[in-house]
Amino acid sequence: MKTFDFDQRVEEIQLAMVDVFDSPKRPAISLVDEGETVFLQISWVVESHRDTTLDARCAATLRFTRAQLDRYAALDTARRVEVQQRLRQRVRERFEAERPPAHDGECAFELAISDTEFDTRPAFQ
Repeated sequence: MKTFDFDQRVEEIQLAMVDVFDSPKRPAISLVDEGETVFLQISWVVESHRDTTLDARCAATLRFTRAQLDRYAALDTARRVEVQQRLRQRVRERFEAERPPAHDGECAFELAISDTEFDTRPAFQ
């Protein structure tokens, strides 16, 4: 039976997501584990000012089920990378769809992650 470190696998997703968007300042990422639901929030600066209190930020909150993350954690490395790339693409697509007008700057959106995001191609044997 294959064993894995759940926290390490979740951290892989965090690291994969932290640089989805260009940001003049370091993006922030946080995790809230509520048992059956796990929230990952990415926050990045879209417009920087000398006074950081004036920075315009965007935030994306990804909602996973525990079962989805268990499924991800059990995948081999190549398949986990495939899922990470797919998640990055979904977040970018959602941001483009929700992007605020240029004068508005700030934005926030939530993305419930679908089970299909964890479907991977069969391995060659």
